[in-house]
Amino acid sequence: MKIGISLVFAALVSLSQGQGQAQGQTPAQPGRSTPATCTSMRTRRNAASLSPQEWQSIGNVVNRMAQDGWIGRFGASHDRLFSRVHGNTCFFPFHRRYILEYENIGRTYDPNFVVPYWDATQSARNPMADPLLSANALGTNGQGGNNCLADGIQGNSQLTYPNQHCLRRVYDNNGSIKQWYAPEVISSYIQSDTSLARFREDIEYSLHGAVHLGMGGDMDSGYAAQDFSFMVHHANLDRLWWDWQNTHNSFMMYDGNGSNGPASLSDTIPEDSSVPFNGATVESVMVLGYGNVCYTYDSSPSPPQSYPAAGGGVPANNASPQQPQQQGQGQGQNQQPQQQGQNQQPAQQQQQQQPSPNSNRRPVLSGSSNMANRILENSGIQGALGSDAISRFFPGLNGWRSPARRRSYQEKKVPGCGEPIPFPPRLTPEWVKMHGYDADRVEMFHKHACEIVEVLNNSTYKSPY
Repeated sequence: MKIGISLVFAALVSLSQGQGQAQGQTPAQPGRSTPATCTSMRTRRNAASLSPQEWQSIGNVVNRMAQDGWIGRFGASHDRLFSRVHGNTCFFPFHRRYILEYENIGRTYDPNFVVPYWDATQSARNPMADPLLSANALGTNGQGGNNCLADGIQGNSQLTYPNQHCLRRVYDNNGSIKQWYAPEVISSYIQSDTSLARFREDIEYSLHGAVHLGMGGDMDSGYAAQDFSFMVHHANLDRLWWDWQNTHNSFMMYDGNGSNGPASLSDTIPEDSSVPFNGATVESVMVLGYGNVCYTYDSSPSPPQSYPAAGGGVPANNASPQQPQQQGQGQGQNQQPQQQGQNQQPAQQQQQQQPSPNSNRRPVLSGSSNMANRILENSGIQGALGSDAISRFFPGLNGWRSPARRRSYQEKKVPGCGEPIPFPPRLTPEWVKMHGYDADRVEMFHKHACEIVEVLNNSTYKSPY
């Protein structure tokens, strides 16, 4: 039976109220309210671990949402907000809130529904072999002259936004998919990026774009959210952000430019009437396990014991690859280039967090969700690279093992890209233009990613992936 949209809205109100009920409030700071601790948590699992029956259950929810108009509404809202939530630091909090809203609506159809995450780095060498790109899960490449998706949980779907059309998929390499970003590159970002603005650029210009372009079709559009691939992909990017937050104990860092100028935790997350967020602020989604953000990831740290203090150790200048002290971040279509000092925050947000029960949380030193391979990756890099390369690309490994295990190392400059770790693809000019990115800046970040791969490929490191 269909569930009417009005009934879903009513259920969402009830669900939202229930999720935020507290076991006890964390101590409030002057002038700042703190959200309640979640009384129950759900776990987002690696999508590769789901059974065919679990995928079928997800498909049932997605198809019922489509029948009631929700899939079109999500596609429309993302398209209309596109320029405000890409190319700036709001990229992370917007998509965290967006996936959460999708998940909450899905749970009104099935209370067991949870959006899994797609760790695409695991198939970086050969995306075509990814278990998710099968008839039992997300489906394969589009078929026929219109490249319509004919299998998977959304097989033969007909969409209404922005016009009547089939759900399309067009792999980006003549029927196959170009290689994606290896886990080691993402690991370097997690360990070395000390500001969220920098981490956002590293992720948005790399794995984010590579997967969207690799899938193509509707995924290569502003209304990509109509493809469930979007949801599992962005859940993974959210997982990486959460891992980065834990690694740097920077749960409240929100720097650089937001959707309307200099970023502030009090900013309202951009929303569209088709999928309203009810005025939610950036701070309301910064910490998993508090307020309405009642989920965690199966390969990530659990929520902190107490709600983090304001501020997140925001540096005065966000270093950029190969260009320390470079000012400005990737700009959205409606933003002006950043001026000197524009990314500096009020003193309350720049101050370092005070020691708390969260200070000794174990960092996440790998972008991989494979726990066994994380250890092999970390120990392999630690044993293969010298101190300078470790400090530059994998600083989280300093002290992780005895420095005595490192061999002498001198970086070898190689102009080309090759095995054993695949070099990442460039974003297409069309993708860069659609997002309003600075093309030169995107190229600079791509060269930095290639440099990480070069350093590893020209050492004794053997990737476990």
